[in-house]
Amino acid sequence: MSGMPSKLFTTSEIARTCGVTKHTLFHYDEIGLLKPEFVNAKGYRYYSLQQCYTLEMISVLKKAGSSLKEIKDFLDNQNTDRFVSLIRQKQRELELELNRMQRIQSFLDGALQMTENAQKTPRNTPAIEEQQTAYFITTPVGPDISDHEYARKYSEHRCYCEEHLIIHELPYWSIVDLQQLQSGEYYPRYIASRLPGPAQGDNIIMKLHGLYAVMDHKGSYETLEHTYAALKEFIQSEGHSVCGDAYEMDLYNYFTEDNPEQFVIRISVHVCP
Repeated sequence: MSGMPSKLFTTSEIARTCGVTKHTLFHYDEIGLLKPEFVNAKGYRYYSLQQCYTLEMISVLKKAGSSLKEIKDFLDNQNTDRFVSLIRQKQRELELELNRMQRIQSFLDGALQMTENAQKTPRNTPAIEEQQTAYFITTPVGPDISDHEYARKYSEHRCYCEEHLIIHELPYWSIVDLQQLQSGEYYPRYIASRLPGPAQGDNIIMKLHGLYAVMDHKGSYETLEHTYAALKEFIQSEGHSVCGDAYEMDLYNYFTEDNPEQFVIRISVHVCP
């Protein structure tokens, strides 16, 4: 192979060594991303050992989400500062993607647990039980708002959690505060999502450890008042009083049922002896 520098790889050799295809190498040559070290009179391409490292860099950056254009821009102006900046950028992007996947996993785990809990432990009659402390990220909703406004608030809550990369559990909750319970107005004061651990902030509500009167409501949200009335009667008969907020957890909702009459919402009302 007269005129060819020594210690070069053929296209087949470099492709096999670096775990790429010949077609990929041809494409990289065409777009100017990685041109062969030497091309002989017959048009055969030859690559150097150093270009193996360049191919490895291209592979890593592609897996990290870089486009070929971004990689070419970097290689055309390659230096240590640009390398550090690029790697840090990719680390941030991967962290965001990891958080997104964790949120999806948490969502799926919650959806499964929500449905299985409803199937295994229905609460068709009221009972008093001890519940542990829990933390919720919340979005306030005003009284007497329309269904359209409530839907907008629901969307606002979901978008806030997504934009701030907040990992939370499914199902979504509603919180009815003590004042509303006492007045017989059961429209939610907050849309809420339970957090996996303790948190602080203006939009965080801590559900207190203590005794709760619990009962499942079956039917649409519009008929919740009947279950609240039954719970209040039960609480009084047990010698307790309402002393805190109520927490509504959707068990069967629009995720699992298309008929609102088949919805199941678990209501937990904080009570004191």
